[in-house]
Amino acid sequence: MSRDAEKLKRYNISGIPLVKQASDLLGLKFLFGKHIPSYGNEKASAEDALMLLVWNITLGRQPLYELGGWVKDIDPGCHGMDKDTVGAFNDDRFARALDKLYSADRATLMTEIVVGMIKKVGLDTGRVHNDSTTVKAYGKIPGTTKTGLKMARGVSKDHRPDLAQLVFSLTVSSDGAVPVHYKTYPGNRTDDTTHIETWRCLRSIIGRADFIYVADCKVCTQKNLSAIVSGGGRVITTMPDTWNEAKAFKEKLLAEKVEKKQILRKQIAGSYEYYSLLLGDYRTKEGGYRIYWYLSSQKRKLDRVLRQERIKKAEKELTRLSPRLNKRELKEKEQIRKAVESILKRYRCRDFINVDIIRKIKKKSKKVGRGRPGPAAEYRIETLTHYSLYWEQDKERLARQRRVDGIFPLLSTDTSIGPREVLNYYKYQPRLEKRFNQFKSVHEAAPVLFKNIERVEGIMFLFFVALIIQGIIERKVRMAMKEKGIKSLPIYPEYRKSFYPTTSRIFYNFDGISSYKILKNGKVVKEFKDSLSSIQKMILGLLDMDEDQYWGRVFSEM
Repeated sequence: MSRDAEKLKRYNISGIPLVKQASDLLGLKFLFGKHIPSYGNEKASAEDALMLLVWNITLGRQPLYELGGWVKDIDPGCHGMDKDTVGAFNDDRFARALDKLYSADRATLMTEIVVGMIKKVGLDTGRVHNDSTTVKAYGKIPGTTKTGLKMARGVSKDHRPDLAQLVFSLTVSSDGAVPVHYKTYPGNRTDDTTHIETWRCLRSIIGRADFIYVADCKVCTQKNLSAIVSGGGRVITTMPDTWNEAKAFKEKLLAEKVEKKQILRKQIAGSYEYYSLLLGDYRTKEGGYRIYWYLSSQKRKLDRVLRQERIKKAEKELTRLSPRLNKRELKEKEQIRKAVESILKRYRCRDFINVDIIRKIKKKSKKVGRGRPGPAAEYRIETLTHYSLYWEQDKERLARQRRVDGIFPLLSTDTSIGPREVLNYYKYQPRLEKRFNQFKSVHEAAPVLFKNIERVEGIMFLFFVALIIQGIIERKVRMAMKEKGIKSLPIYPEYRKSFYPTTSRIFYNFDGISSYKILKNGKVVKEFKDSLSSIQKMILGLLDMDEDQYWGRVFSEM
């Protein structure tokens, strides 16, 4: 055999087999094929293109124009496609697959994926958590989809109000924070208008209405609460400060002390955070929903620090304002008063800083007419008004305000759920924020780079599927660790331990794993593969995957 005719080819494997295992569990390829028609004469089917898109998003998204090369570098044992099929994938093929996905009945497709996933992994859906984030876009993406999605300016959670955006609503289970529902809305849609629709979709997916729906204060409107409760649902949420019940309780607390009882202690960063329940029977006027008032030791410290920072910034602004008085637009008392009010309002310090606008009148004689003053010169008296600022902190008000530092209310429509359980349920909400972090950092959902609004809506569906896959893998590893008594995995650099491994860190440990093939005249004559480390083998064991399954087949040459 001539060595000159031989060529060594390196193929990527990395975390693809882990993603494939989860996507096979979901039956994604079958479901994509079921809902997206195939014409039979395509070299590469739309369902294969969508599968590869989901894999790429899950592992770390790349732009469409790079996906063709990425697919060609994957070991054929991972996807089972021949050379001609792999060569047919390009950016146009993936874009057209997104067009087909947009035209499909995605609502039914999502329901079938989620319902199947719940049954196959045994997901507990007794409690779900909902929140939303915004996805910004650079440039203009014109048009509106058939579902009403459009890019628009609104309240930006990316702190870019100058950019158009869309709203991405996500609901996860309390069992591993696995996503069970999503929907995209125009960028100017407010959260308080989405909860009834979301809850009704969840009721259809879960198959019952009595699950606990946990969300932020935007669900806390009489319209939302009454609609969910009348439908047989239960809600746990925070109560906005604007509610009369919240204002009345804080006024009561400013005037008198309320007994409290410690109900929870949690370790954080080498210290402890204590939660106390303020005793008493508190309910909403409408609906009679139970309100629990809590005191957090950590929040109390934070409230005091933040308030002092606001006061310091307000006083700094007042100091800058003082030299500008009596000039231009700050000559009148009413003008000065508005400027002071604007500063106090901006830093929410109106109750803590007392500002006096001091008026001084100076009289000055001025010669009438031109020329040097003489014995016969006439003078007139001019009155000059000069304003200055004097302010001081209201020590008494600040002392009373410390009584409400660290307190926050949680509302429960189910009075049978105790205060400790309500608190623990709501404290699971940050796990949803972690999914949003993956959505934007790992999957790179923002900024939106498409110029076609229909393809934007299509790829948002794939982001949701990718989040499901990540949730399944993460949940399975953590459950297996618990069952086998494994407290941590050394998957961080320098073998540092992770007590709660995330899917991103799991994938990181498989980055760069490859297979190698010696080709002669286009045919494989020898195959090699990288050796797996002990931690990689441990992770595969936690996922119920052996090495042969990871490699795709048994290699003929080691």
